[in-house]
Amino acid sequence: MNTAQHPLAYQINHAAAKLDVSRATIYRLVKDKHLTLVKVGKRASRITAKSIHDYLESRCGDNAG
Repeated sequence: MNTAQHPLAYQINHAAAKLDVSRATIYRLVKDKHLTLVKVGKRASRITAKSIHDYLESRCGDNAG
């Protein structure tokens, strides 16, 4: 798998764009343990691609039937 095409984690603004939500919503989803935030260095944070995928899967399951 090429990580350039499939990154392991996204910047907060990119995660927000992927989910079509605000940055504040991303932080709320992290607080509510729906998304996983990892620190990169002292100031940078990323949202794991797996947590985004898992969140979307759980939301799709909520809407199915």
